Amino acid sequence: MANNRQGMSPIAGVIGFLFLAMMIWMAISAVKGIFTLLSWVAIPLFVIALILNYRVVTDYIGWIWKTTKTNPLKGVLYGVGSVLGYPVVSAYLAFKAYVSRKVRQKNEAQQKGKGDFIKYETVEEDDFLELEVLDKVKEKQIQKPPTNQYDDLF
Repeated sequence: MANNRQGMSPIAGVIGFLFLAMMIWMAISAVKGIFTLLSWVAIPLFVIALILNYRVVTDYIGWIWKTTKTNPLKGVLYGVGSVLGYPVVSAYLAFKAYVSRKVRQKNEAQQKGKGDFIKYETVEEDDFLELEVLDKVKEKQIQKPPTNQYDDLF
């Protein structure tokens, strides 16, 4: 087992470590770039969220306030996280306001269509449904004793 590493180069481990470090650096750079881009458009996104559906913003603030009342540590952490991560929060609120507005418009369009009258045809009354009189009492049938075990099941 100890001789299994004979063909392996000592530089291979260093190359793998450098590759892993480069991938981590690229991921951090990508997240930093997205955060920077969102920080540039955070205020306009927040204003757009207020214009599209102000209830989303007030509900979010109310949720943080309610969490602070029920669990102060968690509420304060959410509040601090919202202040520090305001670019992400404003993008989330703008997206949620946009989606809730589209859903509300779709529901209003469906409700508008339901209020219209539907064309109908008048049907002449015709006694087409003849039912049997239910006042008749059926005579009780006398059952004969079962002749085999199979008949006994019924």
